[in-house]
Amino acid sequence: MSAGRRTGESGPFAGGRHYSTRGWVTPGIVGILCLVLVVAAYERGRGNLHKIKSRVDPQPAPEVLPSGPGGQDAVHLSRSAAAIGRDVEMVSAAFLPGRGMNVFQITALVPGHGEVPLLLSPPLAAATDILNSQGSDANGSASTSLGGAILVPWAGRLSGSAKAAAGMLSTDWEGKRLSFPAKDAGSNLSVEGLLLNRGADSVRSDVLPDGQSAAAIFHAGDFSGNWPSNIDVSVNAELTEHDLDLTVTAKNTGQQSAPFGVGWRPYFAIPSGNRAQAMLRIPSQTVMEMNHQKDVPTGRMIHVGGTAQDFSRAGGSSLGTTSIDTTYTNLIPEGEDGPVAEISYPAYNLKVSVIPLTPDITSMHVIAPADKAWICIEPNTNLDDPFGPEWNDPENAGIITLAPGATLVWKVRVEVSSLSAPDANAE
Repeated sequence: MSAGRRTGESGPFAGGRHYSTRGWVTPGIVGILCLVLVVAAYERGRGNLHKIKSRVDPQPAPEVLPSGPGGQDAVHLSRSAAAIGRDVEMVSAAFLPGRGMNVFQITALVPGHGEVPLLLSPPLAAATDILNSQGSDANGSASTSLGGAILVPWAGRLSGSAKAAAGMLSTDWEGKRLSFPAKDAGSNLSVEGLLLNRGADSVRSDVLPDGQSAAAIFHAGDFSGNWPSNIDVSVNAELTEHDLDLTVTAKNTGQQSAPFGVGWRPYFAIPSGNRAQAMLRIPSQTVMEMNHQKDVPTGRMIHVGGTAQDFSRAGGSSLGTTSIDTTYTNLIPEGEDGPVAEISYPAYNLKVSVIPLTPDITSMHVIAPADKAWICIEPNTNLDDPFGPEWNDPENAGIITLAPGATLVWKVRVEVSSLSAPDANAE
């Protein structure tokens, strides 16, 4: 025979002795299984079996529920400052979609002062406790005490007669009954609007070239049976270098006409806390006369030029110790910019402007108590009590009739700037 590999010999053991493993494989496997059982029993006795199982079968993370007011997370917009230390810039804004898209906070970067909150608002956790839809907030009225509440389908005060339903008032419009909650027990005045504690049906945010935007949609319908027809309300916000543009759009998606008004109640904080240093400019010398006994308008307008109620001077007038709770009408436009209201804070070299950008905004309700460090400027489409007998027609008070398929657009810009030109040589 020629030399070569024997039949049956191959691999690393070719040419060597053949070793059998049949005698120890089975006992070895049995031994390993016994060892595993002994270790498991030991670990279970020490309370560690659940740890072994968790490594094999990890449990899913618990669901995190929204914790913001109204059960929906706050929406935050932000942008990076373009010229840190050189000029005032917008840097952030926060909204509460669970509470009618309340503009909860606006923050500006002010040279020498850092990030300055422009609105009077508590911490978000505290706001969740305040905006709880219980007690005095059962109808959402606490939304009008902080940040900037969106007011629809009317703005301001609304009077009515008591209905059978507890806490509800009513009035008539073109033969149709309008219902709304009373502000307080026994009062014939309403809370301000029906969107105050309503949650958004959808929310989205997007990136802009120099900032961010957010949009919320509310399928308000007939506002729980209190308003004619069906209304969709959208709230859009765009944050850029010096501006926050806020747009409210109402569309009648129903089959009958409906009255509508839009407003906004922002509480602008005086950052220094010194009210006497703040300057106010309102582009009007005409105010709505009030019947202070009934807390409703008389239906007449009064010229106040040259009086303590006149804040139309260029550069503004000092608030001093004057309390204000007045609705200014016949707004005076400034060229193509429209009417511009201004709050100036000389100690911060900061000016905040409120600029109506749509023609249906015909009045500004200004509230500034003498003992408070805030100023409220409401750019509204309608005056107080628009369905009251003091007006010949609700349209005279600024109420818009929305025919089926019609749309009302309300748009306002909040703009920040320096009172004096920034130093071009600043580092």
